[in-house]
Amino acid sequence: MKKNKSKISGLSILEALVSTAIVGIGFIAILQMTNFSVQSIDNSGDRTKANYLTEMIAEDVIGSKNTLYGTNSDNENIVFNNDGSMSFADGSDASGLKKFSEHLNTNSWNASLSCGNSSTGSGNTNTDNIYQTQENDAPRNKEAKWDMIFNENRFLKCKSNNETKKLETFKVCRWGSCTYKNDLVFDDPIYISRVEMLLNNGKKRKYLYFQSDYNIKTTTSDSSD
Repeated sequence: MKKNKSKISGLSILEALVSTAIVGIGFIAILQMTNFSVQSIDNSGDRTKANYLTEMIAEDVIGSKNTLYGTNSDNENIVFNNDGSMSFADGSDASGLKKFSEHLNTNSWNASLSCGNSSTGSGNTNTDNIYQTQENDAPRNKEAKWDMIFNENRFLKCKSNNETKKLETFKVCRWGSCTYKNDLVFDDPIYISRVEMLLNNGKKRKYLYFQSDYNIKTTTSDSSD
């Protein structure tokens, strides 16, 4: 006995296309959500590392605030005066003696980023010792460490030239000739440093302001009985 196959219902071509489209849209949505989650985790990791690195720079500057840039602080010919100034015992010119913050005030540090390149990628080797060439002063060794970390993208990715990693130091005082004056400043001068990092193609910003150094204002007065 033959069955009447004309009564067997199935999917029409239109229904099959609609079903395929619905499944495809759902699959694409899942891929987009997964891609967004991965990018979000990556960006969050970069922000966490940026927080650590900005604090590292601040600690380097504050920890070396009493060291001299380009000169060994153990030089016995250097005399530290009560007002915080420095001079040479033999009377030679001491205008070149600058502490770390004084140097950064006129010579800000800026990383030379190699965007699109990474120290873990092909064609670039990771140096075991970040202090490749030891200097006789801490400030230059610190700057060499920053260059090695940021210029080679060791920890933070660099996606475009819109990103920056730099350190600036501002001299603030109440007396004398300072670019930034503030009547509330009683120690003269105070050095305020700012670490600036632009991440994720410049869309995410990280700033850290900190007091890097100061000189106590000393006054002299004559008294008579």
